[in-house]
Amino acid sequence: MKAIFGRVSGRIKNLSQCEPAIPTAPTAKAQTFAGQHFVLDGTNITLIHGPARPELRYVLALAHYLGEKGAQLSCFFDANTAYLLDHAGKQQLACFHKLTSESPWAQRFAVVQSGTPADPWILELAKQTGADVISNDRFRDRAKAYRWIWKRRHSLRVIGNRLTIDSLDASLDLLAEPEDYLEALRVLSGPTVLYAKDSLKPRDTRSTLTTGAENSAGA
Repeated sequence: MKAIFGRVSGRIKNLSQCEPAIPTAPTAKAQTFAGQHFVLDGTNITLIHGPARPELRYVLALAHYLGEKGAQLSCFFDANTAYLLDHAGKQQLACFHKLTSESPWAQRFAVVQSGTPADPWILELAKQTGADVISNDRFRDRAKAYRWIWKRRHSLRVIGNRLTIDSLDASLDLLAEPEDYLEALRVLSGPTVLYAKDSLKPRDTRSTLTTGAENSAGA
């Protein structure tokens, strides 16, 4: 009996001397959107806080984030966006004109012709390319023609200095000025918005795309 007890005690002693097993933390999978295409509702995103407080940084921050994650990107602005930004400060307006009229940015950021909304262009490009749409607009007036929009639209919110899109698990801090994003946006890849300019035919408008400079001249 003593011998059996001794062998059991020895095993317990040996176990007590073993290093405890430390679970290895799982490696977080890097978020990527490689191969995905997003169409941004530029004016809607800019006006999250309403027309009295336009903020172009929201569009730029989102474009930079998606581009870094490998996404393909297009963005449309309503024709009156420059007017709204003009009342918010010259820096935002200057950045907007550069974004929509100079290469390489204007290949992906376009302004629709004066007097027409950007919605048809956003929805038609998304339809043709299978892209998701980022906007807080529910497009209720066009839902019958684009029934897929309810499952391919991502809404966003801004709290403090952080922009969040819950459906994409995206939360990003904002840089101080819109100009801070321009250089980084030079390297965006994927199909350009010029594709839409040449071939899209929205069903309910004869709108054409134009550069920000052309829009300002015609205003």
